[in-house]
Amino acid sequence: MPVELRDVALLGGVSVMHAWQLAKFARRVGAARGKFKVNYPAISGNEEFERYYRAQMNTLEFFPIFSTSLWMSGLFFHQVPAAIAGVVYIYARNKYFNGYIVSVKDRIPGFKLGVNCIMAMLGMFLLGIGHLAVETFTGINIKEQYLQQYLKF
Repeated sequence: MPVELRDVALLGGVSVMHAWQLAKFARRVGAARGKFKVNYPAISGNEEFERYYRAQMNTLEFFPIFSTSLWMSGLFFHQVPAAIAGVVYIYARNKYFNGYIVSVKDRIPGFKLGVNCIMAMLGMFLLGIGHLAVETFTGINIKEQYLQQYLKF
């Protein structure tokens, strides 16, 4: 079954939102360099700057995990719940970044929420790929059977 643009439009929108967020974080780290007088290429020497920098680096480290989870859950499960989880993840990353620049401890709520979003997307992917495997190898369409059996109006 071919994938059409309307099937992934929300995923594309969330991806662009996250790219915008990454750019915003980079600008904030650049501004923090000036504020705390940390010259290039140094990344240490001021504890407050280091928190900005680590918040950005951790977000970049999670980018491939987030992107893969978002797109695979959207393609194999459904784009709407995947996109919702993606938007909540972006909110969580913002909360994480803003918490981290205050204190190391304040980063934790945003971090936990972000990880939960990724876990939800991975769960969606597993359900979707599991359904596809059952349908492909047994010919049983679990979704159709479930809808016919349990959602009779």
